[in-house]
Order: sequence, then structure tokens, then C-alpha cells
Amino acid sequence: MCHLSHALTVFLTKKSIWIKAAQLEKSHGTRESLCALLKKAINYNPRAEVLCLMAAKEKWLAGNVPDGRAIRQEAYVAIPNSEEIWLAAFKLEFENNEPERARMLLAKTRERGGTERVWMKSAIVERELGNVSEEWGLRLLGEGLKLFPSFFKLWLMLGQMADRTGHGAKAKGFMRIA
Repeated sequence: MCHLSHALTVFLTKKSIWIKAAQLEKSHGTRESLCALLKKAINYNPRAEVLCLMAAKEKWLAGNVPDGRAIRQEAYVAIPNSEEIWLAAFKLEFENNEPERARMLLAKTRERGGTERVWMKSAIVERELGNVSEEWGLRLLGEGLKLFPSFFKLWLMLGQMADRTGHGAKAKGFMRIA
């Protein structure tokens, strides 16, 4: 670690060195020392998406969801258009039984021009929460397909929804498109 510690004092903004140091700390240090290292890394590299994600996840895994959210908030400011940050935030909220927060994050991500992944995750969340109404499914999946007509997973989901709601012929048609 001696050479790595020295490198961190010389190359303060070198993301790859901070990542290596964090990996080493995760393997051989304590959670507290890892969190301290990641905090320092973010101070020098506030736009390093991977460091922000690592720091927020470590706080979450330690059971400190509020600190994980705070790190995310700082990341939003530094990297406002990072879909990875938004999706990680969604995951944290959804897995901590905060479905309304998770929905809001996905909606904001869609508004910011989210990719097909965001639309797919939005549909999956609604399905997981039991919101499989035909009206909702057609609206959300339809909007996603207008933006991403070649994304086959959305077509498959639309086919599954049609099948679940008793529209077998429609389902077959959607599956053929996929």
C-alpha cells in the first residue's frame, strides 16, 4: 500500500488509482477505512461516476441509507445527466421498500431522456408492484416503443401484458415483432 498511498498524493485526480486503492481497502481494510478513502476520492474526483457509485453502495451495505442518499445527491449535482447514478438511486430506493421514491426517480430519468433500459426498468417495477392494468401498460410501454421501436424487450413485455390480460391474438402479434 506504500506505493499506492504515495501515488494518491501525487495523482489526486487519477480515477484509476483511487479505484485500485478502494479495491485494496475493500479486500484488506475495514468498511470505515474504505468509506473514508472513497469520500476523499470523491472530493478530488467529483465527476467520477464509478467512485460515487461505490461510495453510495458501501454506505447502503453498511445500513446507512441516508448517507448513501446524500452521496447520490452530491453526484446528481456533479454529474446531472448520468443515467448510471439515477439507476443506482432507483435501485437503492426500490430495494429499501420505497416504491414511490423509486418511481419518481425513474420518471425523472425518463424525462431527462432515459435510454431503453430506463423504460424497461420502469415497466418491470410497475409489474412487480402489481400495476399491470392494460391502460398503464399500453401507455408506458407504448411511449417507450415510440422512442425505441427496435428494443425487443419492450415488445416482449407488451406481449406478456397482452397475454396476461386475455388478449392472446395481440400477444402473438407483439411477440412476432420482437
